[in-house]
Amino acid sequence: MIIANRALSLGKAHKLLYKELRERYGLSSTIAVGCYRDAIAIAKSWLRNPKRGKMPTVKSLRMWLRSEDGYRVKGDRVELIGGYRFKVMGWDRRYDNYPNREARLVFREGEFTLYVYKQTPRPARYAPKGVLAVDINERQIVVGNSSVEQRVETPIESALRYRRLAERLQEKYSSPKTTPG
Repeated sequence: MIIANRALSLGKAHKLLYKELRERYGLSSTIAVGCYRDAIAIAKSWLRNPKRGKMPTVKSLRMWLRSEDGYRVKGDRVELIGGYRFKVMGWDRRYDNYPNREARLVFREGEFTLYVYKQTPRPARYAPKGVLAVDINERQIVVGNSSVEQRVETPIESALRYRRLAERLQEKYSSPKTTPG
């Protein structure tokens, strides 16, 4: 319905769906807004996809809730606006000090799951203390930074020299019986 009417803004979707969600399904105003916010997000992502498949349909019950007016977390309970309360079964306590953002309420396999997004600060930019460079070549290995450079010769020259000597000796002293020909 949102895609057919191109109701991709909250205002247009509100005019199109609000009355039906309130009267037919008896949803509170905040929950109705959460439902069509989620529908708008799905419709926009489908319309932006150049390889559109089938028209998106509702396969699971879910809604998008805003933290200031959609839900509240109090202790071991989650309160949704509209009078619904759920017990918190699992919560990662590492993120308790960060403010709550939007949440997604999903009904799957007979259970409600609320995914709460947290606003975490960006990590500080890493400033390197120095630069270390390593260059490995056939003849030498170079290690250094902006002030010091150290070159280590590899034994490739002596290895090649011994190989050439061994090949010359093989040519000089090889038996004519073993030489293919």
